[in-house]
Amino acid sequence: MGVHIMCKDSKMEREAVIDQTMARKQKKSDQAGRAKVGIPSRGVRKSTNSVELVAPSEKRFRSKVLASVGLDDDDDDSYDKCEDIEEAGSHRLDNKIKSENKRRRGEDKASENLELLEEEDEEDCEYDALDQSNSTSTTRCSTLKPICNNFLWILLTVAAVVYIFYDDEMLEESETDEDVIQKQQPYSYNGYVDARIPTDDEAQFGGGLNDVGAALPSQDDDDELAKEMINEFGHHHDPTGIVEVDILWEQLDGYAEISEPLDDHDLPVFWHIPKCGGTTLQDMMSHCFGMIEANEVGKTHVKDELEIITLDNGNRYVNVDLSNPNGIEHAKDLGFGASGLANVAITSWFHDTASLFDDDIHRGRCFAFVRHPIRRAVSLFYYLKDATWEHTYSDVYKEMDLEEYATSQYSEDNWMTRFLTNQMSGNVYDRHLDLAKEVLESKCLVGLMEDFSVSINRFDHYFGWSQRDFGGPVSMANRGTCVARVTQHPDNAHPHPKVEEDGEVWNMLLKKNKYDLALYEHARHLFYNVQSDIVS
Repeated sequence: MGVHIMCKDSKMEREAVIDQTMARKQKKSDQAGRAKVGIPSRGVRKSTNSVELVAPSEKRFRSKVLASVGLDDDDDDSYDKCEDIEEAGSHRLDNKIKSENKRRRGEDKASENLELLEEEDEEDCEYDALDQSNSTSTTRCSTLKPICNNFLWILLTVAAVVYIFYDDEMLEESETDEDVIQKQQPYSYNGYVDARIPTDDEAQFGGGLNDVGAALPSQDDDDELAKEMINEFGHHHDPTGIVEVDILWEQLDGYAEISEPLDDHDLPVFWHIPKCGGTTLQDMMSHCFGMIEANEVGKTHVKDELEIITLDNGNRYVNVDLSNPNGIEHAKDLGFGASGLANVAITSWFHDTASLFDDDIHRGRCFAFVRHPIRRAVSLFYYLKDATWEHTYSDVYKEMDLEEYATSQYSEDNWMTRFLTNQMSGNVYDRHLDLAKEVLESKCLVGLMEDFSVSINRFDHYFGWSQRDFGGPVSMANRGTCVARVTQHPDNAHPHPKVEEDGEVWNMLLKKNKYDLALYEHARHLFYNVQSDIVS
C-alpha cells in the first residue's frame, strides 16, 4: 500500500511538471509559427519552398523536460512500473467491485424470487379458499337439487289443479288487467290463439231469452215477468269468462253432422231465430205437413209423463215446453229425445236442446232460417212495440223510438253468435265468431229468409217430408195449396218503416251486431256454395 501511494505521489509531481513544461514549449512554438506568413501549424509539411518546422520527437522532448527538472529516463521507467502497479491494483479493485455488484445482484434476484414465491403462495391460498368455497357451494347445490326439483314438481302439480278446478270467478279477479288477459293462451282453436275473455262489462245479453228473442228490461224494472226471466236466465247461464271449446263440442254431440246420412231415429230440430220466418214455418209444418211438433205450445199441458195433445184446428203437439231451459230440462227428465213422439222440435235454445239426445241412436238434426241481422233487429223492435200478446211484452218498448232502442241495453247484441257459442253474457270476440261459423257449418242446414221458397224445398228434400204421410189435418194431395197460402199470408208479419241503410241508426245497430253480420255472410256462403251439394 505504501509503494502504491509513493508511486502515485511521484507520478503526480512528474505529470504536473511535464504538463507545465510542455505547455510553455507549445505556446512559444505557436507564437513563432504565426510570426511568419505561410507557415502552417506545427507538424504540417509544406512544399520545399517553404520553411519546414518539425516538432521534436516525443522521446527527446521528454528527456529534455526530465533533465530540466533533475530527472532521467530511469525515473520514467520507475514511473511506468508504478503505473503498472497502480493499474494492477485498479484491476483488482474493479474485479472486487464487480464481484460485489454481482453478489448484490444475486441477492436482489433472490429477494425478488422470494417475493414472487410469496405472492404465488398468497394466490394459491386465495385459490384454495375459492376452490374450497366452490366445493362447498357445489356440495350444497348437489344436496339441494333434489329438493328443488321435488318442490318445482309440487308447484307445477298445484298450478295444474288450480287451473282445472279453481272457481271461474277467482280466475276473473286474478286477471283484471285486460292487456295481461289478452296475452294468456289457454287454448288454440282453428289457428286462433288467446281464448281468455275479459268480463268487465256488467250489461247482460238482452236478446233471445224467449221464442221471439226479446231483450230484457233492467233489473230495476217493476215488471214481474222481466224479473222472472232475469232470474231464469242467470240460473242457467252463469258467465265463465272462458270459452271452453272442448266442453262446448261435447254439449253438441247430441246433434248429428249435416254431412252424415240421415237416420230414421234422427229428430229434426228447428233452431228458431226471432223474426226470420220461423212462425210461418211452424204453421206450415204442423198444419200443411201434419207434423207433431214439440215447442212452447204444450206448456199448458205439461205433466209427469209424455203425451200428444191435439188442438181444435187439428194441429198436434207433445206436452213439453222447449222455449226455456227449465222446460228443456223437464223434457229431458221425461225421456223426450228417445221417445219418438215428435216429428220436429222447435226451440231457440240451441245448446240446451242438444242435451235431449244423450245416446248414440237418437240424435237431433238442426236446420234454421237466417236473416240480415240489422233488418231483423229493426223488425223485432217494431214487433215488440205492439205485441201485447207476447209474454215478454213491456211498456218500455212502446215509449221508445228506434234510435233510442239502438243505443239502449234492450237491443240485441250478436244474438246468433252468442247462442251458437253459448256466450250468453259478457263480451264476444273474433274467437266466438270463428267458433259460431264452424258450429253452423257442421251442425245446421241453413235456409235464407230472402230465399224462402228455395229454402223450404231444400229442407223438404233433405228430410224427405214430401214422401211421408204424417197424418195431419191436411191430406198429402193438398199440401202444395196449403204451403202456398201460408207463404202468401205469413203469421206475425208486422209492417214497419224502413231504416236507411248506412244511416245513423243502421250504423248504431251494426256496431252492436258486427259478428252476426259476418256470420250471416258465412251462412249465405253455405247456402249457395256448400250445402247445396250436400242436399243434392
